[in-house]
Amino acid sequence: MNRPDLSSQAFRRSPHATLARLVADGPFCEIRLPFFGPVLCATRHSAIQALLKDADHFAVDARNAGHRSAFGLPFLPKVFRTLANNVLSLDDPDHRRLRQLADGPFRRVSIEAMRPQIQHEVDRLLEEHMASGDSDLVAGFCRKLPLQVIYTVLGMSEATRARFDVAMGAFSGGESPLMLLRAAFSLSPLLKALRSELADLRDNPRPGLMSELVHAGDAGEQMSEDELVTMVFILFVAGHETTTHLLSASIYTLLTEPGAAETFRSLEGEALSVAVDELMRFTGPVQMTKPRFVRQDMAFEGRALKKGWKVVGMLATGNVDPDVFDNPLALDLARRPNRHLGWGSGPHMCLGLHLARAEAEIALAELFRRAPDMTLQAPPDALKWIKRSGLRGLETLPVGLS
Repeated sequence: MNRPDLSSQAFRRSPHATLARLVADGPFCEIRLPFFGPVLCATRHSAIQALLKDADHFAVDARNAGHRSAFGLPFLPKVFRTLANNVLSLDDPDHRRLRQLADGPFRRVSIEAMRPQIQHEVDRLLEEHMASGDSDLVAGFCRKLPLQVIYTVLGMSEATRARFDVAMGAFSGGESPLMLLRAAFSLSPLLKALRSELADLRDNPRPGLMSELVHAGDAGEQMSEDELVTMVFILFVAGHETTTHLLSASIYTLLTEPGAAETFRSLEGEALSVAVDELMRFTGPVQMTKPRFVRQDMAFEGRALKKGWKVVGMLATGNVDPDVFDNPLALDLARRPNRHLGWGSGPHMCLGLHLARAEAEIALAELFRRAPDMTLQAPPDALKWIKRSGLRGLETLPVGLS
């Protein structure tokens, strides 16, 4: 079976030829993930859709497939066990209940009302970055914008924001056991501060999703303290990480694909939304899903699977499947229809997709409008891509914003 190396800088810089080969050799390949070990990957669009939609045969909670822990791992620090019971790692009916309680602020109509606020943050951050003289767009803009937006959406206090900044920095060192231990130590004070703020919101509600979550639902449906803590944590992480990598990879792509920047600058309205969906498909900031666990012995896509096995949907290969996309290795900013898998599929489809799309539309349009002569200030081969498994984005992106 094909066992590709998806961690190399060469792959992350130019992944499409490898992805196309995996589709052609599919419907499965095998990779190794930190802590999980060997994992079977569905590579074709139809197989990935089937995997993500079939909750009767595939669980996201490993305990529903015969494992003793939610992630199917033999050991987790206590703080990670607390966070394991989150909306991304639970099956229905728990998943459905939690998602419905958090769904309102992320619906399209709610996000459309936020566009002026997002535009304000984009303008402010771009003005600050361009005045600073710093060339790195990742640190100066791509990372700051989604952080500021999700902090605002959550309505989080400055003190708790500072705790989050420290904790997220602890995750930047890679995926080694040492990193896991370091992150566990940083998370404990964060969760303590988060519990304190959520407790205060019960008696002193204020604008923001955190306050809404505390008071959401009837008496018998409201989230427990642990559910509230994990929900806010997951919304924070998911609310900024994907968008950060979508922005950095999209800017890189528009600057390196011939004619792409000029085409993008001419777009507005619905055409801009279409282009951002194509950038999501082509750049692949989220390369794969969380593992699904086989609930019982079964056959899937012509292969026998055993109860408890781990299967991942390789979103990046599904997004270059020629059975679904014409000329899939080309960037087509006017591509319609575009059945890409960048936001996932099925019950666990990305909760914040409308927010991420709006941020990307506004941020990319404003950046390329303000900097018509923007250029990379380093050769593409010299740029470093993040090392986190399953994600694709740049560590730094030095550009000239003349």
